[in-house]
Amino acid sequence: MKKIFVSGISGFIGTHITIEGIKRGYQITGTTRNQQKEDEVKRTIAKVLGEEALKSLTIYHCDLNDPANWQEAMKGCDAILHVASPFPLGIPKHEDDVIMPARNGVKYVMNAALANNISRIVQTSSIAAIIYGHEKGKINFNERDFTNLSSGNLVSAYAKSKTLAEQDMWVYAKENPALKITVINPGFVLGPILNKEIGTSADIIVKMMKGKFPGTPKMGFPIIDVRDVAAAHFNVLENEISIGQRYAIVNESLWMKEVALAVLEACPEYKNKLKARELPNWIVKIASLFDKTIRMVKDELGLLYDVSNEKMKKELNITPISSKEAIQATAKSLIELNLV
Repeated sequence: MKKIFVSGISGFIGTHITIEGIKRGYQITGTTRNQQKEDEVKRTIAKVLGEEALKSLTIYHCDLNDPANWQEAMKGCDAILHVASPFPLGIPKHEDDVIMPARNGVKYVMNAALANNISRIVQTSSIAAIIYGHEKGKINFNERDFTNLSSGNLVSAYAKSKTLAEQDMWVYAKENPALKITVINPGFVLGPILNKEIGTSADIIVKMMKGKFPGTPKMGFPIIDVRDVAAAHFNVLENEISIGQRYAIVNESLWMKEVALAVLEACPEYKNKLKARELPNWIVKIASLFDKTIRMVKDELGLLYDVSNEKMKKELNITPISSKEAIQATAKSLIELNLV
């Protein structure tokens, strides 16, 4: 297995996966939406690995809303890492604006895979497909948990998109027994920023460092460094025990206040902008009326979700980078790139 197809290589996770794959000796065939994204990826890869690394990279332009090019792009590939998926920066006007591209992406990728007789497939899902829609008070999760879309509890369009896209993938697995499918469910992904594609999790760090928040909401998530997420994709490919499995790729959970304090420890010069104090829930709820980013997370107030990483450590042999180090690597790289 030497040639790997990676969808969405211009995204934060996708670029790190591409770098990890080239470092491990793979040929990468990746997709971007357009020429501008392609050029940005090539500049980043050359900066990190050197110009010679571009010989290991081929790029096609593919869109999650368009079936064109997917089958052609996959020709000659030995395995697929389906990473591309939409993430809204606010609550979308219509939830199908997020859900349909995610589900269409699975359909186009899987139809192209079947047409090319590619059986080994890894899908990048999210803990959003694990932790939502459960009974009130449930905060401890593992890979056996699936977000419940029929519970009547509020589930965001993004969480619905990741859950439905993963469900679609498992339907393909059931209907096509020859397929060897694994799903990866990363947590709140932070770590070194490589270019302007910072990812939605890191965007929260940007807003903190720019002084956009008067404090931190009382909520928390399991954090993971993007370098561990990238490594997990290839550890899965290289380990047949992972076939038919899903893996939560997470490390310790931190409150947002702890995230802010970790940034300040590494970057004390931002103490006048970054407000680490924890805000009362009622203030956050009022702020959510005016800020679409806050509106997306107001229902998480008071919750510190915890997702087990025992399966990741045991079966994928990953000892994760600490959440604190991931946070601080994010902040330092944002400064180096003049993004804050």
